[in-house]
Amino acid sequence: MKNERMPRTFAPPPRIHFSGQSPFGTAREAEEIYSLVSSVLASALAGIDHSLLGIIKLETLSGGRSGAYVFKATPLATDGRTRGGVPAAVKVAPLDAGTSERANYDQFVRPLLPPPYRPDLRGFATAHHRAALCYSFVGDGERSQTLTDRLAAGDLAALDVVLSSTFETLRECWYDASQVQKAGVARYYLERYFGNLVSATATETILFGHAARYFDAQQRAGGYRIDKIIFPSICDALLAGGDMRPCTSCILHGDLNSDNVVLDRGGTLAALVDFQRTGYGHVFQDLASLEASVRINYPAPASFGDILEIERLIARDDPAIRGNSYAMAIRGIRDTARRYFRLEEAAGTYQCAVAAIGLRLMKATDLTDAARARLVASTLWSARMLVQN
Repeated sequence: MKNERMPRTFAPPPRIHFSGQSPFGTAREAEEIYSLVSSVLASALAGIDHSLLGIIKLETLSGGRSGAYVFKATPLATDGRTRGGVPAAVKVAPLDAGTSERANYDQFVRPLLPPPYRPDLRGFATAHHRAALCYSFVGDGERSQTLTDRLAAGDLAALDVVLSSTFETLRECWYDASQVQKAGVARYYLERYFGNLVSATATETILFGHAARYFDAQQRAGGYRIDKIIFPSICDALLAGGDMRPCTSCILHGDLNSDNVVLDRGGTLAALVDFQRTGYGHVFQDLASLEASVRINYPAPASFGDILEIERLIARDDPAIRGNSYAMAIRGIRDTARRYFRLEEAAGTYQCAVAAIGLRLMKATDLTDAARARLVASTLWSARMLVQN
């Protein structure tokens, strides 16, 4: 009988009680992270109530695709019962990423984003090649509800809350804070997500493989053919015309996917988390990132052919999308761009954002076929719109 490898667990120090299966790969990693968590919690609670450091229960929360560990830390009494202390969220990230997140928080989040829409940063600690940040726990209940959770449940009302209330707040404190304009929006995304054109072109090769699989795409000079429809190369479309499209810059979240939007129990208020990429960037970037989250998480069963057609209608803002809840959710995001950020004056730069973010997500390995097909189709149609306008 073949022996099966069982998941290894590593005992936490006496002051930490780990709830659930350990996420760590080695005993050394576990020891280093437990030590760092203890250190950052001591920093966060310094001068408040040292008795809360008696026992801390750690529960793993989602770290998204960043590679960070995120925990919920709850003070317990010595008998293991909840002490009544307020839980905290502890994020352990690579040193550079964690240090950058703290700097971004101090510069852009703490002074500019109102308290109901953000957690408080209560502690920071570093050790070896890692950094830990201790935040106040946002959201109600035992476990935070993210916009991802609500989208996966088919709840578009939660998205409406984010668009109507949270973006109104962001418009007042972040999006109008700079409004610096310069040419080269495609170059901005290429440098931000890929580093250079060679890397972006290699990623487009991955996209073509998916397009061939889902839509029977055929490669042709300068692009692709699906049935009788010709699509340009994504990278060529982004850089067409010497990339003179204006890039309007402002303060934004920088990674506003649905994992980083936490809702309260009533679904009436959304707070933002994860500020590693917060800073100056393209004004449409956050909204285009939310579009990608809808494509990834909203349950909208459709054949691959239907997906290609729905994304065509979305790209063209065709009235035929009425009645399709998924397509109307995307339209709601673009209506927000029109209402707050003058989308009609810079429609091409919005399409650049959609194409670049869709291309970037081709590297993700945890997507369903439906989610990846939507991203491929939206990227292709956005590129086509770019060369037609």
